[in-house]
Amino acid sequence: MQDVVAFHGTYRYATRENLELAISSARAVLLDDDASEVEVAWMRCFVTRGTELTVNLTTRVDRFSAAAVFDTLAETAIEGAVAAMLGNAQIDLFPSGRHD
Repeated sequence: MQDVVAFHGTYRYATRENLELAISSARAVLLDDDASEVEVAWMRCFVTRGTELTVNLTTRVDRFSAAAVFDTLAETAIEGAVAAMLGNAQIDLFPSGRHD
């Protein structure tokens, strides 16, 4: 199911290399799910600066695929979180260090 979901937040990583590895791993999660390049394209909206990854995205996306991406990004982040909002309701939160 695809809803218009807003994702907002920031992650910080120990090093720039860790940040880049997290993004690559998240992209691989989608590609492992047989997503097309078009379906992965929304990840290009992420903004990086130094060791920080900022997410400010409102898009029509499969929530379960997005959850897999943000779980992967959160896993190695040392601080921060990304919230998923559907309208005014928070439907998920992906805090750093998430391992569930």
